[in-house]
Amino acid sequence: MRSLAILGSTGSIGTSTLEVVRAHPDLLSVRALAAGRNRDLLRAQCEAYRPRCVSVGSREDADWLRSSLSYLPQLHWGEEGLRACALHPDADTVVAAIVGSAGLASTEAALRAGRRVCVANKESLVVGGALMHEAALAGGGELLPVDSEHAALHQLLADRDPATIREVRITASGGPFRDWPLARIQAATIDEALNHPTWKMGPKITIDSATLMNKGLEVIEASVLFGLTPDQVAVTVHPQSQVHAMVGFHDGSYQLQVCANDMKLPIQYCLLYPDKQPGPVAPYPWDTPRQWTFESPDLERFPCLALAFQALREGGTAPALLNAANEVAVAAFLQGRLGFWDIQACNQEVLSRIPASRLGSLAQVLDADQAARRHAEGWVQARA
Repeated sequence: MRSLAILGSTGSIGTSTLEVVRAHPDLLSVRALAAGRNRDLLRAQCEAYRPRCVSVGSREDADWLRSSLSYLPQLHWGEEGLRACALHPDADTVVAAIVGSAGLASTEAALRAGRRVCVANKESLVVGGALMHEAALAGGGELLPVDSEHAALHQLLADRDPATIREVRITASGGPFRDWPLARIQAATIDEALNHPTWKMGPKITIDSATLMNKGLEVIEASVLFGLTPDQVAVTVHPQSQVHAMVGFHDGSYQLQVCANDMKLPIQYCLLYPDKQPGPVAPYPWDTPRQWTFESPDLERFPCLALAFQALREGGTAPALLNAANEVAVAAFLQGRLGFWDIQACNQEVLSRIPASRLGSLAQVLDADQAARRHAEGWVQARA
């Protein structure tokens, strides 16, 4: 029986994780839940799973939850609340699904405490990947990727001699603007950018998918997770989202990982690894006629992907700078303060203006994150 702490329980990954728990009540239990401001959904989750430790966004939310629940768990809030859930003594597995750099400290703490950490918060690896590996080694923790592409690579690369690997390719749906001309992309509206053709995700990740920044962050994540050089990681646009990753070997052959485009599959893979159990998603229907297409990404129309490769090659704090700038720019776009094409311009501005430094500590990462945010916010305000 694995006992879970789910950080980000009301988001898309968190709710999908709870569906997997429902499918395996004999194998999985919930000990801690952490969420932000969606307290109505969190209350319903608490009543259904009765976690012993719960964290919310603020003291006010905690007071509301205390008066609303039919039982009394340990109640926390803010960053300390995330840490309390991640380190709860009854939880041996942490699902890290807090969006953005806010989940960085709790992810590192869980790894140092020897937990299995199922990372859906790609920013933790993007901005401080080497530090996450150090934390896992120091504390005996285990790092498993929830992203469908990286869970696929984890399966494809298992027990492989690194010397046999020529390249890995992660796939991208191409987002809502895959076939749009550049001028139309530059003028895209918020509603258009949020209309993803394949996945249902939160607004930030959906916008990142429209710019292909999400895929750029996944390129950095793949390099960190599997010890790959920038030249060993590539992106292939695959609109059907059925092939999630491929590994190319020096003999010219490839192996592909295929499954339905349902996040419950990689979530279950991480939670139950190395076991393979029947789950809440039907097996892939090979008897159904279908067509798969593959193409190269257009870096002129999607420059955020090129910026991610640039940050990966620069190394050090460059990925942290890019991630922070992007979070500011996406938030400003969703607030109507920036145009869609301004997102990539803001990211480029921060990468070019703030020098990257060698990665040494979590405090250094957080300092770089804050410096990038200040610069990006100033740039946004100047555009207003």
